[in-house]
Amino acid sequence: MFYDNTKAMNTQHIQLNVPLSFNQLIDIVRQLSPKEKQQLSSVLWDEASEEEIDIPESHKKIVKQRLKNMEENPESCLSWEDIERKIKL
Repeated sequence: MFYDNTKAMNTQHIQLNVPLSFNQLIDIVRQLSPKEKQQLSSVLWDEASEEEIDIPESHKKIVKQRLKNMEENPESCLSWEDIERKIKL
């Protein structure tokens, strides 16, 4: 297993100085199982701060417009319960 997410993450940090290029690292990641890739993804997202995540202005604009539409027309929105029911169909 690549990373056990159930264990304490901050107990010890080990720094390995292994001369890998970014492409070599990508090749290694491609060899991971789907579960290991999911665990790695979780670790990477947990490590990233909000300031490090670059959200394009066009995406922000879409979200703002959708929020505005929801506020102006709440009857056109689905509740979480409705969404869950539709997904289970």
